[in-house]
Amino acid sequence: MLLTAFLLAASVQGAPLRVFLRGGPKTHGPNQHEHERFVAEWKPLLASRGVVVDGALRFPTEAELARTDVLVIYAADGGSIHGEDRAHLESYLARGGGLVALHDAVCTDDPAWFQGIAGGAWEYGRAKWHEGLVDLDFADREHPISRGIANFRFQDEIYTDLHVDPAVHVLAQGFQSIFEISPQAWTWEKDRYRAFVSIQGHEWTSFSHPAWRAFVLRGIAWAGRRDVDALVSKEELASLRYPPGGPIAPEKSASALVLHPEFDISLIASEPLVVKPISIDWDARGRMWIAETPD
Repeated sequence: MLLTAFLLAASVQGAPLRVFLRGGPKTHGPNQHEHERFVAEWKPLLASRGVVVDGALRFPTEAELARTDVLVIYAADGGSIHGEDRAHLESYLARGGGLVALHDAVCTDDPAWFQGIAGGAWEYGRAKWHEGLVDLDFADREHPISRGIANFRFQDEIYTDLHVDPAVHVLAQGFQSIFEISPQAWTWEKDRYRAFVSIQGHEWTSFSHPAWRAFVLRGIAWAGRRDVDALVSKEELASLRYPPGGPIAPEKSASALVLHPEFDISLIASEPLVVKPISIDWDARGRMWIAETPD
């Protein structure tokens, strides 16, 4: 199995990545669930980054899957796949084709089957959603897809009470409260293929959030066994440490403070010299002492 995976990876590294974008009719309100717009705008985006890209507002044919390395599904009830489409998908995955499922792509009328395909699935009548200002907490900052991404908050949606296989590798999690923490992005490696799932994507603005877009682009590259940063721009990479809605860069942090007019403020220490401070004090000699936490 390891030798097969190695040979498969080695055979594709030098070839252009071939991606099929499976969209669908738009649902929901303005700038939400923009499945048609995703196909229309991400086809040229990916092409500009060296990808051979195709797409449609339907499931790909057997011939289209035969010339695809990564199938990206962003469509209402994208996990409801039956008949010949299901057989073609299973054959595609059996040969090592990659899968990326975004947002409502995990919604399905057959959650047990799709959980086995993507590692997790929405079941109607069980799963729940929470829309609004949501937080993404990156549980693994060492994985190639989520490496170096700081936690951030943005306007989107989280899903809870999904069917998620315990064997998935959770990359990011969200919480509706401190008592309800749920996986929001994960990887799933099964047999010869790789799957990447990100639950966010409810709001169209999320697709232009530089850190989340980099996260998705990395997931596509990873599912296709390519260098994860091959599709990511320099600007998107630069946003990962200090993403919009996340921590503020030290040199910009003073602008977020309300300063008394009789005081001045200057930066004297920042990362990596100081990491995760929890307390600060001065001794009788005027020296500053800082306590840090490893968590």
